[in-house]
Formats: sequence, structure tokens, C-alpha cells
Amino acid sequence: MAISQGICNSFKQELFLGVHDFRATGGDTFKLALYTAAATLGATTTAYTSSNEVTSPNYTAGGAALTNLGTFLTAPTAFIDYADLTFVNVTLTTRGCLIYNTTPSANDNSNNPLTNPSVCVLDFGGDKQAVAGDITIVFPSATATTALIRIT
Repeated sequence: MAISQGICNSFKQELFLGVHDFRATGGDTFKLALYTAAATLGATTTAYTSSNEVTSPNYTAGGAALTNLGTFLTAPTAFIDYADLTFVNVTLTTRGCLIYNTTPSANDNSNNPLTNPSVCVLDFGGDKQAVAGDITIVFPSATATTALIRIT
């Protein structure tokens, strides 16, 4: 089992189908869920899963909603920015996370409804731990070369 960082393959196709609406106002809701090192997540992950998701009294299954700070274009690269996300007063160990869409705007290629389609997987490069403390997911600067989710 492993967490392998990357944009999910299904997400790439879903962009062409209009599944994901990244507008900061009126767009879809995206969440970030935390996982243990036992999780199997990567480019082939197609949707949110609770398998090997962290547990903690102050962590809600499914993670937390991200705050969209907007989409940007610095030709030829388009990118999105999210506010840093803090899980407060948790006791957990996490190795990575999944960003996924809880309100997809369209159906899949076969016109079937999508449930919590994945966007990308992040590998923290090692376990991160909090004991009755906070864990903050810090998003990189919103530029064409550093933004977490970008298309060139």
C-alpha cells in the first residue's frame, strides 16, 4: 500500500466533460481528506474513499471543505489557489491526502452520476502527527510554476 502524489487520471477526462466547476463563487465544493500510510491512493484513484482515512475525535470522516481563492491564468498555465486548511485539536497520524469534489457539475462519460470524484493525491513525504494539536495543510504559492493544481 502506498500514497503516490499526482493529479488523478479520471480528473483529466472529467475536465473535458465539464464535471468540475472551480469558480470561487457558485462553483463546486471541494474537500480534503487525510489518510494513513496504509492507504492506497494515486493517479488511478477515481473517487473519495474512507478506506484508511484517519480517525480522530475532532476530525470528520470525509475531511473538510477547501476555501477556493480563485482560478488564475498566467499564459500558458491555468491554476487554482486554495486557502490553507487547519484541522484543529486532533490526535492523528497522516501520510497524505485526497482532494475531491463533493458536488460534481455533470455526469461521467457514460452519463452516469459521479459521486465524490477525485482531483489529486498529495503525499506528505512522511508521517505527520498531532497529539491534541493542529495539523495545517499549507498550499504552495499561487503561481504558474508552484500552484498545486495547474494545467499547462
